[in-house]
Amino acid sequence: MMTATLPHDLQPAWDVAGAQVQARALEIALQKHLFEALIEPQTVETIAKKLALTSSKTQVWLELLWSMDYLEKRDDRCFVIRPMTRRYLLVGAAQSCAQAVLFRLQTLRQFGEQFESLLSNEATAASTSDISPAWAQAAKAQIFEEQRAVTVPALERILSRYKALEFDPNKPLHCLDLGAGAGLISITLLQHFQNATGVAFDFPATADVAKQHIAEAGLSRRLAVQSGNLNEDYPTGQFDLIWCSSVLHFMDRSQQVLQRIAASLAPKGYLLLLHAEHSSDQQQAAKVLPFYTPMMMKGNYLPQTDELSQQLKAVGLRVLQSEWLLDFPMAPVRFYLCQKEA
Repeated sequence: MMTATLPHDLQPAWDVAGAQVQARALEIALQKHLFEALIEPQTVETIAKKLALTSSKTQVWLELLWSMDYLEKRDDRCFVIRPMTRRYLLVGAAQSCAQAVLFRLQTLRQFGEQFESLLSNEATAASTSDISPAWAQAAKAQIFEEQRAVTVPALERILSRYKALEFDPNKPLHCLDLGAGAGLISITLLQHFQNATGVAFDFPATADVAKQHIAEAGLSRRLAVQSGNLNEDYPTGQFDLIWCSSVLHFMDRSQQVLQRIAASLAPKGYLLLLHAEHSSDQQQAAKVLPFYTPMMMKGNYLPQTDELSQQLKAVGLRVLQSEWLLDFPMAPVRFYLCQKEA
């Protein structure tokens, strides 16, 4: 009888090397719309002919994607997409993240090509005005997809889980979505709280994208759109509930933004802050750093463990709950449920 052996100490290094091939295989599949061609079972020969590829090498490519759990193999020459692929990686699917995944694959690959040069260059974070056009374009594509398929369900679970967020339905509620992106979080908040009004805030061009989605949801009368550069501007009003997700990465002075948030909260108002952190736990850090190293190398902000909790307390916000959310775009984020003192 053979006994199982433990992986070699070098296996993590080998896994990283192999992941480069896996990433490229998935990137090509999305670029060539392979998954749309495999909605129904198809032979290798059919797929190769459809995509103008070599049959024998297409077989190898499909076997690799099968090993990565994107495809099912019906027999040695016939493949079809798996349920997860059907749900998230078909361009026309209701929960599609095909554009978002392709964007992540391409941008991380491009960073890998720049990694060595960045190590020897003094990089400073791009100004928020410089990233504004790209952010607006992202709101139309990958941010929209990730909000729809991932962030909105996460928000819905938070709202259903925390009893502190069960506001009196007879009292008006004013919400702020700070860094609204595509606007789907703002829409979800107002759909959940039927007595609420709100503000969606982002760069001007990005706010225009959110405004369009808000109009399509029929919420323009209840949900206003304000715009500006959060390093210099802040939305007007006093709010009972503020959602702020992954905004501080791009701020020149995170403490100043948190002070403005605290000042705009009504007494006993709540802040829902979600942010990636550089955890002191190695396994947790391993889930975060591959996605945030590119930002850090370019001068953006990633707080250390407990840094945000100290900043929140310093601006007069009480942290009621803190936990890691694992089902969030790219990497885990720390969720802080905070309340302003009366």
